[in-house]
Amino acid sequence: MTQNPSHKFTPAGFIKLMSFLHMGIAATPIILGAMFYFNNDDPKLMSTDSNDFFLAIVPIVALASIYMGDLFFKKMLASTPKNEGLRAKLAKFQTASIIKYALLEGASLFSIVIFANTQNLIYLIIGAFLICYLFLQRPTRQKIEAALNLQGEEKAKFNRLEEPLI
Repeated sequence: MTQNPSHKFTPAGFIKLMSFLHMGIAATPIILGAMFYFNNDDPKLMSTDSNDFFLAIVPIVALASIYMGDLFFKKMLASTPKNEGLRAKLAKFQTASIIKYALLEGASLFSIVIFANTQNLIYLIIGAFLICYLFLQRPTRQKIEAALNLQGEEKAKFNRLEEPLI
């Protein structure tokens, strides 16, 4: 019995899927930020408003999302047993990555919504910074290899991009 070629799980397909998920997660804050910016009458850069408690909260949320996302990502991948198969390792990488991306997206959306309510460009800049950081997290073959610490046969198997993983 032959398998349907469209159901084969290949490293190239995994990388495409991860890139698609990454871009889908990154698109929401970009669209929302642009929409709020262009529908705003008079945004201002106000960094000295002492009554604006969001000037403390938004940067803390932004930094916490970066730190917690990286920490969770590393802990989840470190908990992967060395003898686990490549396919299972890739599944863990996918889960850890999505959670990391979602934390960054959430903090960015929070910042953008605060911008929409206050018209303070500081919050939009922080949201844009988080989006840029999210873009730097884009999954590539090299980043996946490094994160999973692939060596030997697993690395060779992963580098055969079009060969199905069983």
